[in-house]
Amino acid sequence: MRRPRWSVLGAAMLLTVASFVPAPAEAAPPAGGGFEVYAATLDGAQAQRLGSAGVDLDEVSRRPAGGGKVAVEVILGREQAARLIASGVPLRVKPMTARMRKLKAQEPTVFRRYDAPGGIREELATTAARFPRLAKLETIGRSLRGVPIQAVKVTVDAKAIPDGKRPAVLYFGAQHAREWITPEMTRRLMHHVLDGYGTDPAITKLLATTELWFMPVANPDGYDVTFVDDDLRYVRKNLRDNNGDGQFGPGDGVDLNRNFAEKWGYDDEGSSNDPADDTYRGPAPGSEPETRAMDALFRRIGFRFLVNYHSAAQLLLWGSGWQVATINPDDQISMAMAGDHARPAVPGYLPQLSAQMYTTNGDTNTHAQARYGTIGFAPEMSTCQTASESDPDDGWEPDDCRTEFDFPDDEHLIQAEYAKNVPFALSVAASAKDPADPVSVVGRGTEDFVPHTFADSFGTSQQVSVIARRSLRGVRMHYRINGGRERTVAAGEWRGGERYGGTADKYFAELRGTVPGQKPADEVTVWFTARGGRASEPFSYTVADRIGGDVLVLATEDVTGIEPPNTDGATSARYADEHVDALRHAGYTADVYDMDTHGRQAPDALGVLSHYRAVVWETGDDIVTRNPGQSELVTTRAAAETELAVRDYLNEGGKLLHAGPYAGYAAQVGYYYRPEGPGECEDVFEDLTCQSLSNDFAQYWLGATTYLDNGGSQAVTGRSGTLAGFRAPVGAQQHTASFLSTSGEVPLTWHRDVPGPYDPADGDWYLFGGQPSFYAATWKRLTRTVDLTEAAAARLRFSFSHVTDGNDFVFVEAHEVGTDDWTTLPDTGGLTTSDVGWGCEFEGFGKHPFLAHYWGADCTPGGTTGAWNAVSGNSGGWKTFETDLSAYAGKRVEISITNTSDDWTDGYGTFLDDIHLDVDGTTAAQTSFETDQGGWTVAGPPPGSPANRTDWTRSRQAYDFGAATSTADTLYLGFGLEKMSSPDRDDLMARALRHLLPDGRAGRAAHR
Repeated sequence: MRRPRWSVLGAAMLLTVASFVPAPAEAAPPAGGGFEVYAATLDGAQAQRLGSAGVDLDEVSRRPAGGGKVAVEVILGREQAARLIASGVPLRVKPMTARMRKLKAQEPTVFRRYDAPGGIREELATTAARFPRLAKLETIGRSLRGVPIQAVKVTVDAKAIPDGKRPAVLYFGAQHAREWITPEMTRRLMHHVLDGYGTDPAITKLLATTELWFMPVANPDGYDVTFVDDDLRYVRKNLRDNNGDGQFGPGDGVDLNRNFAEKWGYDDEGSSNDPADDTYRGPAPGSEPETRAMDALFRRIGFRFLVNYHSAAQLLLWGSGWQVATINPDDQISMAMAGDHARPAVPGYLPQLSAQMYTTNGDTNTHAQARYGTIGFAPEMSTCQTASESDPDDGWEPDDCRTEFDFPDDEHLIQAEYAKNVPFALSVAASAKDPADPVSVVGRGTEDFVPHTFADSFGTSQQVSVIARRSLRGVRMHYRINGGRERTVAAGEWRGGERYGGTADKYFAELRGTVPGQKPADEVTVWFTARGGRASEPFSYTVADRIGGDVLVLATEDVTGIEPPNTDGATSARYADEHVDALRHAGYTADVYDMDTHGRQAPDALGVLSHYRAVVWETGDDIVTRNPGQSELVTTRAAAETELAVRDYLNEGGKLLHAGPYAGYAAQVGYYYRPEGPGECEDVFEDLTCQSLSNDFAQYWLGATTYLDNGGSQAVTGRSGTLAGFRAPVGAQQHTASFLSTSGEVPLTWHRDVPGPYDPADGDWYLFGGQPSFYAATWKRLTRTVDLTEAAAARLRFSFSHVTDGNDFVFVEAHEVGTDDWTTLPDTGGLTTSDVGWGCEFEGFGKHPFLAHYWGADCTPGGTTGAWNAVSGNSGGWKTFETDLSAYAGKRVEISITNTSDDWTDGYGTFLDDIHLDVDGTTAAQTSFETDQGGWTVAGPPPGSPANRTDWTRSRQAYDFGAATSTADTLYLGFGLEKMSSPDRDDLMARALRHLLPDGRAGRAAHR
């Protein structure tokens, strides 16, 4: 969730921190700014505003508040909070209790700095010296500021035995600076195993055979800074001075848990390319010395496990974080050790796949497992609130917690939190001897075989998959058809698909065998065996009645769902036949998987999809798959599972045409579902186990980086590839979409009667103001001096399109040359208003002091020299701005077409075209920027405003939004084929199949 997500509730959390100057020893106090802890009770619309401003509710302390609302607490920069308040989000600074004020004012008594007298670093040296036979102090590298990053290796004869000689486990904390409870967990665990040697038989035996490494603070600079000043308490990153100004401010720091090489920068959701974001991944993989130090340690030691302590979410995370729902063979080990929702390995922690919390890339655990085979866990330790209410007699109250990160500075509560983590931590150490057969505190073990089961097969042969222990020998697959005689075939290892698979499989592997000779309606039973009598449980599937087609129509119309309501009593897909007929005209036979007639269950990638060279996934009238009783913003588990099944199919070479008025809409908006049963997500605000659908599939598999809701028109035009030359109306679509392509490939565009909002309004060129960006206030002027000394009347008119937020403006400035009598001019057609927006109330003129010419100090429209007339927000496409210059008759006047933005903005920017200057009824000058700027000058901002990061620039097309996106394997349409006329639908289907299957019917599906 590290890029701005096009979702209702999701985006990256931006933490604004105060500035400070790094010093050789101790950080200086903050120079200004800072942040507060805010609380609010939000309805759905207010949560949407919070999400669209860059706050991810998955990372915010939240709890159900009843009535479809959610109570949140969030750390925000003060300026950011002011903007949200003005936009209607009812944030308030969290009140300080008397105890909270007291705690804020006093130094911590249990928590300690790292690199300070009496600090943790000193303790590590003292401890290693006290246990010379068992402990060795290691400096694995140095931080950005040169502080030694130190760990203690604990094993019998620690100094004599070469590092990594014995099975090794690493425990570490404080990779994120503000998470104070994590160094306490790590150092106390170190003392526990050292003190237990010779008195605890299990620990004594463990240290004779295993080496344990303890690194309490992985981010020394950031961690110590959080003790310096209250304004710096919630710093998360390291102290990288990103902008080189000698100050540590909101745009500085690198998230060390996004800086590793594996999947670094895979997308802007799992990490951010914005230096201001809390998950900024840095300028390059391994750019930070702290990251390089840890990677070198991983490579040198070859840890079998690591435990990366974080806070505060009360989760026990395992597995890959870079892509949603990507399970690897070795995750069998992690699942056995972590437990499940009913019985977690750490009491009160919810075990789950890492990407279920949110996606990450360049993270430590994924890197260690992919590069070195190290199995990682990330316990997210308890919140302040949970700890404070754990003991009714200790005097700590949840209401005294400023944030969930402020674990109580209380020895009793810290020790209790540590103690409940000890059994799992020691089980990890005990598992290092044989990770494939781990020690589980919840009594779970790994199975020899874990078959992938499914109910339906659509092929004449069927590939079946199983996760099997690598130590097994002679693995075979057995099957019976219709209860007949047992048959046996070989099971070979699956090496992975185009993008995933074939990794994190050091101890377990995915094997596959094939059942041949199936016929329609056959019942097949399958199981696996290995030498020594090892066998899996059998499972059965049924072969569909109709199989053998070239292409599958996957119909997910959800006619038996509730959105839209069923008004005709249909129980099966309404439009599947139209798609089958179009495929027949294209020369292909087709089968149908209708979710409505399959119990509204997702198709299986192997059992169903793998048998077809291509899949046509049509959604009909469905807006979002939903059951009765499910609230807004919620969908079913089957909706998520269908997308994942199609992703698995594409990963193994499948081809896909995805079409429908709302195809992909639920994922783009960010609807929520419950990943695991029983039951479905009913209300995202009431059920905190609900998880947002990911739009990764659309971005990285369908090539649609941005989804523009209702972005189409009545007809489409083919522009490239097999769609070139196609042109047809799309019929009466209930909804359409446009896409900004990830790859730049837009083969089908909307044919419009008028120019689209991002296309030139006249000719082939226009002027583009550049896309707005965070922390980049701008004042862009396109300026011209007009001599009206001999004129009686004059007018200025131009076309503009404006898609930004409500505190950015388009207006015309004017003043007589040689004077300072600046004013803004109204549009004669009523487009302009005197609204100064919501920002003025909270930050005055902000970074634009020149606004004093047009705004009063009390934010009234009208300043020191002129009136205020401007357009704001979304113009809704191209508009004509016309203003009267006759007041300057007899004078020389300088006029500017101006676009201003604050430093917290979004949208696609501002576009200008077709400027006319009429004097005494005659056009004196006109330009559409076809060859140059037509006599207009890009003048830059007025005095006092910052330099513009972007400014007016000639462009052919700033954004290439289209009616479709394509990759080599996919074609994604922003409309449905079913409403087109039959000839047009047949033509488009034939062209689509030529794109997806350029060899025609030659060749076969991977698993027919």
